[in-house]
Amino acid sequence: MDARVDKTLRITTPSDVEFAMTRQFDAPRHLVFDAMTKPEYLVRWLGCEEMAMPVCEVDLRVGGRYRYVFRSSDGIEHVLTGTFREVARPDRIAFGETFSMPGFTSDEYLVTSTFVEEAGTTTLTTTIRHPTKEARDGHLNSGLEKGVEPAYDRLAEIVAGMG
Repeated sequence: MDARVDKTLRITTPSDVEFAMTRQFDAPRHLVFDAMTKPEYLVRWLGCEEMAMPVCEVDLRVGGRYRYVFRSSDGIEHVLTGTFREVARPDRIAFGETFSMPGFTSDEYLVTSTFVEEAGTTTLTTTIRHPTKEARDGHLNSGLEKGVEPAYDRLAEIVAGMG
């Protein structure tokens, strides 16, 4: 591991309807991009560690859809679905996303991830744009960093082993 890689998850609010999550990975951007878009890697890092991911479907093309189903130990399913709007490997990916679980379905929000590589280190910035400030604040205040930080740690381990 390169000591210069900043493994800190940084969350900012670039606008009233957006928040951005930024973290560095000690790997080339094409590996980070692949780990974020290929089912064989997604099932190993995405989501909360306590939940199984029995469904991970990805049709990685503009207009293609994806569906991730996470199942808790008590059988409750949390589902992320969406459609890819932009796929520019290894620079950028954008997709609409909806989250649903029993009793709740979000409005669609836009997720855009950029991958910037410098000297073998990739800075991943994922910006989530909600239709309203209230929706953004609800998502932002849901404790998402408690799930994102360990997930990104798992992602870092995966990309370290891919090179």
